[in-house]
Amino acid sequence: MRGDQVIQYTGRMIQDLVSEKAGPDSFVGHVGGDDFVIVVQPELAIAVAEEIVRRFDADSGGLYDPEDRERGSIELENRKGEIQRFPLLSISIGIASTERRTYQHYAEAVAIATEMKAFTKASPGSSWAIDRRTN
Repeated sequence: MRGDQVIQYTGRMIQDLVSEKAGPDSFVGHVGGDDFVIVVQPELAIAVAEEIVRRFDADSGGLYDPEDRERGSIELENRKGEIQRFPLLSISIGIASTERRTYQHYAEAVAIATEMKAFTKASPGSSWAIDRRTN
């Protein structure tokens, strides 16, 4: 149930922010699970990503019980009855931009954004990464 709340919060926050920053020429979609796609003008991509990270980190603490927030992690019992500790949520954003390269098919942009997201997930905390390569 809490996972669903996080997805709903994240979707609403992204939609509101993208509407504020990029206006009606933007697009926000929920791909599935905890993945979203955002389409904005290339010159807005970094500002939007930075603000998403800032808002997520500022607001996501409200999704936790006070003791979890204070501890900086959540503790859950696994299937074996053992307690496991997990870090608090973070958000990772991969950006594929048309500012320096062109794509023949949308799947190319998806592959680049996925690569950038994997790169940023390798570091702790919320972050974003943009592909700066050219064709």
